[in-house]
Amino acid sequence: MNHAHFTPSTAGRAQRGRYTASARAAVAALMLAGLLGPVVALAQTASTAAPAATPTAPAADTALAAATAELSEGEVVRWDPRTSKVTLRHGPIKNLDMPPMTMVFTVKDTTNAAAISPGAKLRFRAEQQQGAYVLTRVEPAP
Repeated sequence: MNHAHFTPSTAGRAQRGRYTASARAAVAALMLAGLLGPVVALAQTASTAAPAATPTAPAADTALAAATAELSEGEVVRWDPRTSKVTLRHGPIKNLDMPPMTMVFTVKDTTNAAAISPGAKLRFRAEQQQGAYVLTRVEPAP
């Protein structure tokens, strides 16, 4: 009976990297499959994925809802129609990452100036433009 035995000489060969060509090919194939497997799986998933659902609401309605959600609330402390400056005591302004405080804003569009009077509650969109805080949208609070 001729059985293969693990002997120090075969262990030495394995440690020195002396593998047969078929063993090296098998290791290379396994390594390549291990490295490329996730990429192939990702490509298959992306190519077989269902198309993204189209929104049911028109884009204008979605934009309006997003803009309304970004409005902040405040109370008019002072209004100067000559300079278009308003002092507001406002809550947090999320888009500017600003906490509640009282400060002066320039009103960019004064078409809703009738809604701006001391004591009036407003909803507004504030932005920082050229170093100044500007109200780009103003409407009476509900």
